[in-house]
Amino acid sequence: MEEIETYQNNVRLAEKTIKNYTTYLKRFVSYLSNEMKKNPIEIYLDKIYLLSDKNGTPIRYLPIDCTIIDNYFLLIKDMSYNVLKDNYKSLNSFFRFLDNNYCFYNPMENIKFQLKDYLPEKKYSKVFSRGDFLKFLNSVISNSDNLETDMLLFCLLLSTGCRSSELLGLKCKDIDFEDESFLLLKTKNKHQRIVFLKPGMGNILRKYITKNNRKDLDFLFLKKSKTRYYRKDVDALLKEYLKLAKLPSINVHAFRHTFATFMADQGADKLIISQLLGHESLSATESYINPHYVRNRNLKMPENDMVIEFLKSKI
Repeated sequence: MEEIETYQNNVRLAEKTIKNYTTYLKRFVSYLSNEMKKNPIEIYLDKIYLLSDKNGTPIRYLPIDCTIIDNYFLLIKDMSYNVLKDNYKSLNSFFRFLDNNYCFYNPMENIKFQLKDYLPEKKYSKVFSRGDFLKFLNSVISNSDNLETDMLLFCLLLSTGCRSSELLGLKCKDIDFEDESFLLLKTKNKHQRIVFLKPGMGNILRKYITKNNRKDLDFLFLKKSKTRYYRKDVDALLKEYLKLAKLPSINVHAFRHTFATFMADQGADKLIISQLLGHESLSATESYINPHYVRNRNLKMPENDMVIEFLKSKI
């Protein structure tokens, strides 16, 4: 208990982390206390086992080892993964501290317990199916009172993989109509990146900006009141169109996951998808690609042509 207090006062960790780790360390002491039938303050880590001869005469004490820690994890293994992880990290941090300061053997180095064996099955973000996205577009077409803006916004979200904040912060001056791309100056990871548009989209954006009298410093997306859109506005629109289409609830960020999943479904290299999303690691990109998505490669959908024809009559 004294060493836990010393650890608490000297380890270089965030205050919240120290408090959390200390809680788990004291639970471990309670476990040792129950096993050894001793008061917690009477437990010494270098005197956990008593070695006796065949007559029961004490010879010497032995320190804590990996076996007793494995037994502890065996006892708590049915708890949540986060509890197991916090127990593991707190014990590992504590014994590393003892090793560094007293050259005390770190039993965590030889435990059989493997945290990775208890990882829960990864939950992937919801994504649109192609059919559901067409139903969603049809809902926009049938119910929007600002059709061009709403269609452009949701189609760009899906076809570029941009975050909603990136598109809503986009200004007209940042768009290159000839190269059909635009520059994102402010991104989540602070890195600028160029976003490429679908062929023909540059001309569509030029016409949209001209028709709506946007200036270079104007945001691309403005409400009818000429004020900018925010995430909550897009959330409200999405919720309403999904409800009218009788589709399951899905958040705006799902467009980004859908973009990644559709790209992978079409055979795009993960490195390319990662660059288009602006990720710094491939592992982040892999978490965006839903592996349970029903593959529709080369599937022809007549509904797609119907939506396009209907759009032509509307716009």
